[in-house]
Amino acid sequence: MRFGWVSGAAILGLAVVPAVPSQPAAAVAPAPVYAPLGGVADPGVVRTGGDFYVFATGSDAPVYRGDQAAGPWSPAGPALTGAGAWATSNAVWAPDAVQTSAGWVLYYSAPALGMNGQRCIGVATASSVAGPYTPNSSPLICPGGENGAVDTVPGRPVVAAGVIDPSPFQDSDGHRFVLYKTQQTPSSLRMLRLNDAGTDWIGNPSGELIRNSGIIENPAMVQQGSTFVLFASRFGFDNCSYATVYHTSTDKWNFAGTVEHSLLTSASTGLCGPGGADVTPSLDGGWRIFLHAWVCSGTTPCVQRADGSLPAGSRRVLYAAVLNWSGATPSVGAFL
Repeated sequence: MRFGWVSGAAILGLAVVPAVPSQPAAAVAPAPVYAPLGGVADPGVVRTGGDFYVFATGSDAPVYRGDQAAGPWSPAGPALTGAGAWATSNAVWAPDAVQTSAGWVLYYSAPALGMNGQRCIGVATASSVAGPYTPNSSPLICPGGENGAVDTVPGRPVVAAGVIDPSPFQDSDGHRFVLYKTQQTPSSLRMLRLNDAGTDWIGNPSGELIRNSGIIENPAMVQQGSTFVLFASRFGFDNCSYATVYHTSTDKWNFAGTVEHSLLTSASTGLCGPGGADVTPSLDGGWRIFLHAWVCSGTTPCVQRADGSLPAGSRRVLYAAVLNWSGATPSVGAFL
């Protein structure tokens, strides 16, 4: 779950993103906190009632419950009753949830009818965190200027692209938003203002937060005092170059030209492609960061083939670590 969280003044980090190696380097890889045979990809995290819930990419949005960030973890059933009448498939990507006046609200992306394979972002509601969530009859955001989504990247929309990776955010004034990614390259991260229930857009169409000539995706935003911290994933998700970065800005609508800071890479963690990250406050007053990475042969971090591909049977599994803050500068502490 993405939180609007208010703390002290901002202290901006000065590190820049180094070149990312194609496979894990010398760092000793931590163990995953959950590694089912089906994997856990693109975790969207909620902490409620003393437990953690992780929503993942897959059929009808798989959801898992953990007593602690370190586990034990267990399946809590698929979250969705279906992707909705507007969707052509229930194979949803990167779901994430938040509690609002409407109950529990789940955001997810799925391929849409009449959209040439493009994905839209849907919204569904439930009375409990694990669901079952009932989808709305129409999508919340679609590419090409529909449903409040304006895509300013030239040449869009395109076949088989769309909008993905929805992420709820609430600022210190109580206003609700959803962040998302436009597919293909150049890629961009955008944000749309929502009503208090988090179920529909209000005000202006979406605004572009940042654009990248390569791949930037999986946005998550946290407010620290007057500074907004935008977490994101970079590079290709399907290899060991995938990494977690962050940007900071005092304007939540504009991260253009800000420095890209490295947070998690294969070299710094020993993991293969540490990305898809989400963050949340924890019960001890601190913070936790959840992410996925590729494993092969059980839970051993994958090593890429010479052509850059991953071995057969690779899957993404769940990791968790302590997230530290120095003002508005995040850093990753011990893995759990």
